[in-house]
Amino acid sequence: MSFVDSHRISRGHAAMAAFAFVLVALFTIATRAQAAETIYWDNYDASPPSVSFAGIDGGGGGSLNLSGAELDDPEGMAYDSVTNRLFVASSSSEQIVFVNLDGSGAGVLATPGVSVEEPEGIAVDPATRIVYWTNADGPTAPAEGSIAWARIDGSGGGLLSTTGATLESPFRLALDPVAGRVYWDNAKLGPDVISWANVNNSGGGDLNLSGATPPESVNGFALDPAGGRLYWLNNSKKKISFASLGGGGGGDVNYGTALYDGPYGLAFDPSLARLYWGNYGAGESRTEAIGSVLLGGGVNSISPVTAPVNGPQDPVILKSPTGTGAPTVSRSATTRSSLTCSSGSWGADFPGSFVYQAPRTFTYQWTLNGAPIGGATAATLETTKPGSYGCVVTAANQTGNAAQTSASVNVKAATVKLTTKKKAKVKAGGVATFKIKAVNQGDLKSKNARVCVKLPSKAKKALKAKPKCKPFGKVKGGGKDSAKLKIKVGANASGTYKVTFQVKGSPGKAAKSKIVVIAPKK
Repeated sequence: MSFVDSHRISRGHAAMAAFAFVLVALFTIATRAQAAETIYWDNYDASPPSVSFAGIDGGGGGSLNLSGAELDDPEGMAYDSVTNRLFVASSSSEQIVFVNLDGSGAGVLATPGVSVEEPEGIAVDPATRIVYWTNADGPTAPAEGSIAWARIDGSGGGLLSTTGATLESPFRLALDPVAGRVYWDNAKLGPDVISWANVNNSGGGDLNLSGATPPESVNGFALDPAGGRLYWLNNSKKKISFASLGGGGGGDVNYGTALYDGPYGLAFDPSLARLYWGNYGAGESRTEAIGSVLLGGGVNSISPVTAPVNGPQDPVILKSPTGTGAPTVSRSATTRSSLTCSSGSWGADFPGSFVYQAPRTFTYQWTLNGAPIGGATAATLETTKPGSYGCVVTAANQTGNAAQTSASVNVKAATVKLTTKKKAKVKAGGVATFKIKAVNQGDLKSKNARVCVKLPSKAKKALKAKPKCKPFGKVKGGGKDSAKLKIKVGANASGTYKVTFQVKGSPGKAAKSKIVVIAPKK
């Protein structure tokens, strides 16, 4: 029996029996002005073990449907927002179990190319689509245990190189996706050694823990990506300790009056600077089953009202999306009436902290002058009316949804401006030809634009347009077109005549010119 097995027995864990699965509706997703949060935990001492959830205030919740997989001695949970699954290290059944949060049951992660031997900690990298876990058991030379990985799609896996790092019955695990490292505790040593390895298989080392209380019986890890810290549950010393991810700068967290009863599993919300842990030692007591404290002071422990509690551990926090940057509306480079709405920017998951908030889906709603446009729910819009356009983007995930609104963009009606030459010289009896250029100064395309000649009353006997009007048709916003019009000059015409070219069928700006009749030579 390995050291880690003895460690489990010291917690008083009993053999598990079959149980009737209970499927409870998670919650109704509704539009919220503020973020909603749900906390998940596994119940190690339930028979068989179960996974529960509740609101962050302890209300509501229930148990997840675990049919389809054997969960036995769970030791660590992590979430993947792409598949909407919790991944659980099932230690005694030596499997990585996944649980679908849509209530459709559970399954076992395929790990071709790598064995699962007493997995005791787990992490998921949402970018690389890889699950990492510690094998507490396995080869004893040159070290006992290993750090394993497998792709979520089941296409393969392997062991990380731990050259340069201590490896003795690795227990809990944490991921730093930015630095590309995993951290673990060496449970067989006393005091414990916290080690790390690069996920690119280039080896690793041991973390400098100077300043922190020496760790013993580390039962949970969580990263603070903003503060650059690694936190751990220092159970033998009844402390929550930390060290810089770069080494040193360590210390302990003052958790005040929060219950700290044989905790297992640690999570950290960087946006709130709030730590969570499962009070395994509290057994079936709901009071402060999930311990929690703010780093700045203040106890915020969670007492589930109805969700099952029996040796709670491994808290995982799912939050509804948090907007960090409003969507923007852009125009097509070729068609100014075509608009595109970006999705905006949203808070990312914190996989090393076991707190997750990334959106899973986006929906769009366009507005015109502040009012929703019926049926305009795609990311693009072909505008047909002038006015002030904006878009509302709603991001949703397992926990809830949130919306952000873009700045407005003004779409101008079609306005066709005409230009032509300032004057034309022509002999009496001849024909003056004008090339009329049209530029749509608006954003919408013109519908039935045509150019027409307007002659002053005194010129109507001397001049005759052939034809009087000519169509431009549809000129796109910012687009150009041209047409030719001819004016017949009468045989008896003389002098200078004013000519106006007007836009008909669409708003526009006229162009003016002159016809100068050249007198015959004497």
